[in-house]
Amino acid sequence: MRSVSTMMTSRRGISLGGLCLLALACGPTEQRTLPDESGDLGVGLEAQRTHHLEGTLPVGPEVGGTQWRFVEAHCTEGPLDLSSQQFQRVLGIESGPDGLMMTYDHRFGDACTETIIQRMTPGTSADDAWRMREESRVTLGECPVQPDFERPADVRKRGDFLEVFIQRSQWCGGYEVRMVYAPETARMRDPEQVVRHYAAHFNRRDARAVTMLFSEAGSLVEPFNRTALDQPTRHDGRESIFGWYEEAFSNTPWLAIRVTDITPAETEGSFVMNWHYMDPRLDVPFAGRNRFTIAAGEIFEATMEITAQAVEVEAGEEPPSEAGPQVTEEELASEPAEEEAESAEETTDAAAESAEEAPAETDGQNS
Repeated sequence: MRSVSTMMTSRRGISLGGLCLLALACGPTEQRTLPDESGDLGVGLEAQRTHHLEGTLPVGPEVGGTQWRFVEAHCTEGPLDLSSQQFQRVLGIESGPDGLMMTYDHRFGDACTETIIQRMTPGTSADDAWRMREESRVTLGECPVQPDFERPADVRKRGDFLEVFIQRSQWCGGYEVRMVYAPETARMRDPEQVVRHYAAHFNRRDARAVTMLFSEAGSLVEPFNRTALDQPTRHDGRESIFGWYEEAFSNTPWLAIRVTDITPAETEGSFVMNWHYMDPRLDVPFAGRNRFTIAAGEIFEATMEITAQAVEVEAGEEPPSEAGPQVTEEELASEPAEEEAESAEETTDAAAESAEEAPAETDGQNS
């Protein structure tokens, strides 16, 4: 069986406020001083970093399979007002041997809808900081917060509430953010949420998670393997669907689809997701779409189609490579210094060349 990535590279033509916790958030502000975040870089230094966790308890695998609703947020300096931006968020948690998978579905009014998947890995002891790593993000519209680098974090319980701490967060201008969530009754995913989760898990190359979005008797129709009559191949049932995605994902070190839009189709329960695809063996992305038939929160059929064999990348736009290897904050911080050093070297070379050419110009003028 030829996988999606094999077929892709074989085609030279295809380039690719609500509730306020009064005791925590609404106290007087006249005593506030400058924030002390000296412990942000010292992960595990208890004297510096655990004071803000007083009154909370660590969580474990028992929170797997739960859902939560965003209540309020706080920065080190005080409350973070997101209600004015019509912010709403639901958090779903799954537990595994390497920690917690946090799936956030949120929106800022009608301007932005996102699905974000983060991996939370616990420290060596209950009071050691966790590590947060963003694994995937699907964005529709103009969203105010960009992807986060891997950084220290904590997941705690305070009574019935869940609190997620992330240090050096963009939400708070580089200071720590504390997001507070209330328990939410588990509910079925809506169709657009199913489609965003499909794209998010696709970018994670998680064949099992993608497959579990399909119904037990679901079907995948893909164009990369052709039948004897030169028709797309149909994979029926989760086992067959899983086998195809597992092979497709194993053939490339990273891949990414950038979702350009998700729209309802003409038939009830049908949705179309348009995307651009990229992996490291393609020169430019190519375009395609999925047609989904969704009912009761599950995919009954997904059909993949290629709509353009190459997508022109506009000036200033990068191809969709967000699923590639993450750049660390340290590497990012070193780039300006490296660029300055290269610039200084170029300036020195240019000055040396000018000095060598100066006598020749003088001689020419004297003659």
